[in-house]
Parts: sequence; C-alpha cells; structure tokens
Amino acid sequence: MALEIRVAEPQQWAEIGALIYDSTNAWYLKNRGFSVYNCTKEDAKIYCQIYDDLDAANGGCCFIAYDTEANRIAGSCFVHPRSTHVSLGIMNVHPDYFGQKVSSLILARIVEFAKERNKPLRLTSSAMNLDSYSLYNRFGIAPFVMYQDMMIPNFTKDVPVPDDVKALLPKVRRATLDDVPAIAALEQELAFIERASDYRYFIENKGGIWQVWVIENEAGQIDGVLCSVQCPASTMVGPGCIRTEPEMLALIYTALSNMTATPVFLVPVKCVNAIQVLYSWGARNTETHVGQCLGECKAPIGISMPTFLPETC
Repeated sequence: MALEIRVAEPQQWAEIGALIYDSTNAWYLKNRGFSVYNCTKEDAKIYCQIYDDLDAANGGCCFIAYDTEANRIAGSCFVHPRSTHVSLGIMNVHPDYFGQKVSSLILARIVEFAKERNKPLRLTSSAMNLDSYSLYNRFGIAPFVMYQDMMIPNFTKDVPVPDDVKALLPKVRRATLDDVPAIAALEQELAFIERASDYRYFIENKGGIWQVWVIENEAGQIDGVLCSVQCPASTMVGPGCIRTEPEMLALIYTALSNMTATPVFLVPVKCVNAIQVLYSWGARNTETHVGQCLGECKAPIGISMPTFLPETC
C-alpha cells in the first residue's frame, strides 16, 4: 500500500461523502449497535460543500490519504482555519483501511498545517471512541472541556419551563447579519475564539438548512447565540455561545420548538442545573465528547456548544 496525503478535489466529493457514510456507520454498528447516517451516501457529500463554501478562499481544505496502488481514498479529514485557531473537522478512514495508521498520516499533516500558521489546533472528539481519543492524545492534543450529547425524543412546547427561563423567552429572536459583529465579540469574550465568517454563513442560509437565534439582555445587548442545522446528513443544535444556563435553556427551547426532526446537542458537563432541567424535558444522553487542543488554549468562561457540520470547537 502506497499512501499520499493530498488536498481533495471537487470531483472527489462523492467518494469522500461515501467514505464519511461508510466509516462512521461501520464504527457505530460495531461498537454501539446502530447506524448514525440514515441518509444516502450522496447526502453526506454536503460536508465537502459546506467546508468549501466556508474555507476555499482562506486556505481551508479536505486532506485525503490516497492509495496510489488501488486508486482510491483511504481516509479524509477537513481543516477549518480561523483567525484565532485551526479547527480539525470530521476524520474518517474507510473500513477497508482500519488499523493501518491512515488517520495518523493525515493528522500529522494537519498538525503541520496548524504549526505553519502558528495557530492552536482544536477539535471535539468522542470520549467513547478510545482509538480516536488516543490518536489525538498521542500527538499532544489535550482535553480542556467535556460535553454530554443529549437528545429529546418527541419534544413538545409544553415541557416544564422554569420561571427564570420562561421570562427570557421573549428576549430570543432570529439573528440577522447585523448581529454578526456582536456575536463574534461575545464568543471572543467567553470562548476566546473568533469565527464571524461561520455565523455570517449560517445566517445567510443559502442552503436553507440553518436557523440562528440570539438572546438579548435588558440593555438590548446579545448575551447568547445558538444555531441549528437540519438536513439528511445532520440534525443538530449548535454551534452556540451563551453567558448563562437560563439563557442557554431559553435558546435550546426555541431551537427545538422550530425543528421538525429530533436533533442532538452538546452541553458542557459543568452546566449541572441546566442539565437537570433538560432531563425534566425528556432528554437522554447519547454519547460524550471532549474538546481538545494542541497549543495554547483557554477553557470557555461562558457556555460553548459545539457541533460537527462544520466542526466548531
């Protein structure tokens, strides 16, 4: 086997989408007993489209490990550069290449990519996939925050809403492009990262799959933002950045009330009180994830809610 690390070309998007589909479902079927993707392999190609929309102009890309003997892609990983850091997106290896160190080759190139730009490398990885966690950790990528993945089957608006959260619901509204500077400033203050271009992209919503909500305080300033995506390949609430737990609950309630499918959302484990409220709404845990970083990194002082399309740690 002769592998080369290359930058993916648009004509390879269909193969990468199929790789994401096959790799992810194979791991979950083997280790958890269920499939994650119930869409088509063609639907999974949306990862390539979104990362290209966001990053084609500023150096972002999808790295692939290409088997030059078999003329096929053995593995892939997206890279998402921002002004404050480089984010490592979804990493996949085809089941035919499991256990052959394909992911290590790709990750070595991505670490080099971040170092070339003198930026920290950040990602969110499954704490339940010890092979994946160990891969990143062996490269010196260390945990700094932990999340529990939650979902609420059959969510309805008549769940028990605490009074302090109920009082905040009128403060939630749809985000507009005029909100982007304030959203970016809030996230830099609370999470020490900047991704204004991501939020601009979500709010523009040219693909018709995003919703973005903000919550204002009494002074009319934005205290929180929360996005959601709903398409065949991904149904999630996030990304988000919020000051307080009641504000987070008001945003989650609003996002769930405006979705027609059941999403997954990642909540920091430190949000003990809010998590108890989510349990009262019927939430159950599906997985745990760890925010990890190579290089200088500060844990958020507010509430950060990551997602996977695109990677938003």
